[in-house]
Amino acid sequence: MAETGDRRAAFSAAIEKELKSGELVFPTSMQATMKIRRALDDQNSSLTSVSRVISLEPLLSVKLLRMANSAFFNPAGVEVTDVQRALMRVGVNNARTLALAVIGDQLATAQEFAPVWRLADQLWRHSLDVASLSYAIAIQLDSTVPDTALLAGMVHDIGQFYLLARAHEFPELLEEQSELAEFILYWDRRVSQAVLQSLGTPETITDALDAQEECSGSWPPRKLSDILFLANSAAGTPNPFSTVSLEEQIARRQAAFAGADHELVNRLLDEARIRRAAAMAMLTA
Repeated sequence: MAETGDRRAAFSAAIEKELKSGELVFPTSMQATMKIRRALDDQNSSLTSVSRVISLEPLLSVKLLRMANSAFFNPAGVEVTDVQRALMRVGVNNARTLALAVIGDQLATAQEFAPVWRLADQLWRHSLDVASLSYAIAIQLDSTVPDTALLAGMVHDIGQFYLLARAHEFPELLEEQSELAEFILYWDRRVSQAVLQSLGTPETITDALDAQEECSGSWPPRKLSDILFLANSAAGTPNPFSTVSLEEQIARRQAAFAGADHELVNRLLDEARIRRAAAMAMLTA
């Protein structure tokens, strides 16, 4: 028991130090993509300058070209072969979403995750699941925030990725998955907010993520946090650290939306599951 406490205390001290200093340690594979993400968010950046920055990241460049030449964005079959024209075709919002997807992909496959690859992979698939469902639900509701819902879904567990990436520095903690899960869930909320702030995430998203466990219960859901709650409860790929069973998730959803017709709720989710394919194709371009 004392060893367990020592392991957790050492990891906690390292995380607490980083949070206080504001100097978070990200995998090196993410650095270029984070720079691109900030450029895409900069209202003063020109299309040419953003295109130049994107060109420095081969993976994002390839994915952007693939997206631009997909049937969805290229129904006429006119192929583009340079980043700037690809960016013009898909738009900055979609490029921003794609950049965040690449960041998530880089997090899930970084060398730091070698000891916990299975956990990181499932966490990333869960994030994609929630993101695509959030997008589809927002579309079904004729919401004005489908792109924002997509982004929010992708980063709703980003603190857990960060903690996983740091866990390799404390190998003893990896010996007991239940201990690791307990530790990650304990720090998740604070670390998520710090990571999101470091990524320059809009307040609309950070506020929604902070409230994603506290559903208002209004139907149809209009708040971003409620859409995230609904998508999380319906995701087919579970979070590997979640202590809530599928049955409990359904019960929580029913309790949260007790004032709504359950048939309406289920119909919305069924239709969203069908429509999520387009969002998933974008995220995994």
